[in-house]
Amino acid sequence: MNRQQTTAAILNEVARAEQLHPHWPADPIHAAAIVAEESGELVRAALNHVYFGKDAGEIRTEAIQTAATCIRLLEHADTGAQLRARSSAGTDG
Repeated sequence: MNRQQTTAAILNEVARAEQLHPHWPADPIHAAAIVAEESGELVRAALNHVYFGKDAGEIRTEAIQTAATCIRLLEHADTGAQLRARSSAGTDG
């Protein structure tokens, strides 16, 4: 995959993930946990490929999904900051 194809695949995955899971947590801890989960699946795919001869295509699939969740986290990063600011101010909305 070249850079353009990779970027297109990631953006397509962002769109797919937003349809499957339209709600993204405003809490940065939960958002980061989603990224960590996807990253763990990427590591598992790499381990399965290296040690068990599984398809290397799973590494690409999981890397694309991990990148898509990173984009979603970054797109919603301001939401988490706004929540923390409201919490610190003692307001909830």
